[in-house]
Amino acid sequence: MTTELRITLPGPEGSGDARRALVVLERLVTLLGQLEDVALNRGTMRPDERSTWGITNIRLGSLQTTIAPSRPQHGATSDLLAQVAEWTVDGFAEAEDHEGLPPRWDRTAGSTAVELANLLGLMPDLGMQLELLANGRPVRQVTVTRRSAEHLSPGVNIRRKSIGSVVGRLDSATVHERREAGLWPTAGGGRVAVLFRETDVDVIRAALGCRVEVSGTLTRDANDRLISIRLRELEVLPNEGPPLTGLTGMDPGFTSGLTPAEHLREIRGAS
Repeated sequence: MTTELRITLPGPEGSGDARRALVVLERLVTLLGQLEDVALNRGTMRPDERSTWGITNIRLGSLQTTIAPSRPQHGATSDLLAQVAEWTVDGFAEAEDHEGLPPRWDRTAGSTAVELANLLGLMPDLGMQLELLANGRPVRQVTVTRRSAEHLSPGVNIRRKSIGSVVGRLDSATVHERREAGLWPTAGGGRVAVLFRETDVDVIRAALGCRVEVSGTLTRDANDRLISIRLRELEVLPNEGPPLTGLTGMDPGFTSGLTPAEHLREIRGAS
């Protein structure tokens, strides 16, 4: 099955604002990439690390264009990207009617959707029509207006903080631009960002690939989903199940050029 998204911007023929149309399309493709990150349970990736969406049809005047996945990357498949397209249409449909973040959207995706929707009008005839196509036929559609921005903003802006701890597997560390590691909670719920200080670098390095309990300040979104934890204390726990043999998404410089397996052997004292 071929999955596409058809985007129609409002206005009689020849009246479209070209600059606004390009920004809307850029925000939409960015949103698709961010929802791809969510679907793959990974942190926020750079645009060039995400799957590519190509234009399959375009009609001028009032802008109408159709896009489809053209080059899946980093574990993505055609089926997964079709799911991402569904999440996009369903998410905007939810945002038009209800306040808060739609299911499967995180704050990053919500923020991008707010930027997109703020470029549109409040009335349906001033909105953007978004259609999900399967083999060229519309199967789902929504008209996106500025109302989506109004409904998404509270979920994007509200953060709830508390003190607590989370048990999970630690990986995906980076010290470039920000000091952050990825924690995959045992209880599920997707990747949680562990924010740590420069003085914690050695503690994080020694715990990579291990089952840990991280204590500190927890941040949750408006839907009570755990977003991040600012590290105060970390304890390495006994492993459950088979040992981890690979680390995904690791910053190569964090392990001094060693492979994940070599790094794990070194920090565990194995020969």
